[in-house]
Amino acid sequence: MTTLCPHCGWPDAEAYQVISRRLTRDSSTLSWVRCACGSLQMRQQPRGGDLSVLTRGKPTADMTGLSNGQPELPSH
Repeated sequence: MTTLCPHCGWPDAEAYQVISRRLTRDSSTLSWVRCACGSLQMRQQPRGGDLSVLTRGKPTADMTGLSNGQPELPSH
């Protein structure tokens, strides 16, 4: 997966924070992931298949004032 978050530019392939991960009946992995900007994503990855972002929420903060769309990441 080479897509980026449209809100902050964080790579979708790099989960910032995994909230929940479940294995479905057809052996797909369904997960809720939080992006660096705070938006939630629902993702599905079939067994041996490519990861897909099924839905994406809005960021928790206004990202428009950041340079190049890249947020300063909070420290852990």
